[in-house]
Amino acid sequence: MASITKEEGFLSNNELNSSSLHRQNETCSDRYESGVSNADLTLATEYSFLIAIIVNSIACPFTVLLNVLIIAAVVKTRRLRNNSNILLAFLAATDVLSGLFLQPSYVIWKALQLNSVKNNCLLRSIHNWIFIVIPLVSLFHLTLVTLERLIAIKFSLRYLSILTPRKIRILVATVWVFALVTPIGLDLASGTRFSRFSNVFLAFIVVFCILFILATYAVLFREIRRHREAIQTQQRSHEEMERFAREKKTFKTIVFVFAALLISYVPMAIALLFRPRSGYSGIYDVLLPWARTFAMLNSLFNPLIYCWRQKELRNAVLRNPVVPSPS
Repeated sequence: MASITKEEGFLSNNELNSSSLHRQNETCSDRYESGVSNADLTLATEYSFLIAIIVNSIACPFTVLLNVLIIAAVVKTRRLRNNSNILLAFLAATDVLSGLFLQPSYVIWKALQLNSVKNNCLLRSIHNWIFIVIPLVSLFHLTLVTLERLIAIKFSLRYLSILTPRKIRILVATVWVFALVTPIGLDLASGTRFSRFSNVFLAFIVVFCILFILATYAVLFREIRRHREAIQTQQRSHEEMERFAREKKTFKTIVFVFAALLISYVPMAIALLFRPRSGYSGIYDVLLPWARTFAMLNSLFNPLIYCWRQKELRNAVLRNPVVPSPS
């Protein structure tokens, strides 16, 4: 991830090392420092930048508001304060940071480029750093939520002893520390013999989390089918049937959130995979801001999925005083 195009905010390994956060008073020149000049599609590139600025400017306040409402609903509603919803609230807090810092920094940066203002190293490095941290934290939180669902469904009798509130706090703190330290490690390793190792290590962590989530989903789908067959063939209490239905619905919500994360970042992953080796122009320049914008919009999609899938959470959000009552 550390060798992404410098035009769109990521720098190569050598450039990332030379544009560390401590060089606040210097400017980092790039091909847009004198305005958007694309030999093939200059006008299309300018419109692409402008529309990306507008979309992110509109989306970021809604991203913050909706995720704050999700957090408030979980905190204020006792019935919602279970481990899975608490972990989703922590994920919502990550999305709040995306709306507060990630999208605004991108909007400011692209607006400066459109107005032919040279890039400031600090602004670009901050955006670069946040764009690594936010996806990592989101992926790690989804891994934790998936693990919580595995324990809740497969080890239901030992659930309360395995996952205590204290353990959840420790896991969340560990996730944040690792995600915050990772880009710093990439910056320090850039330009050294450890540079390639650091990139491989980061890729390994991401792939491991995705494979773990997918493997866990396969196990959980099998467990849910087994539980459903047991309920149909055996006499089960109404309370147990309700609990199973609730656990199943929560699990499906997590599947939708994970799918949204993958879909949101697929365009950016494709852009990085097929980026030109020499020069950036033409349709690549036009589409790259949209790939990044779609990735950042994931923080807006998540609270919409929560409210769509969980009626009780949706009702708690609608009861908030800042939400207008339906007429």
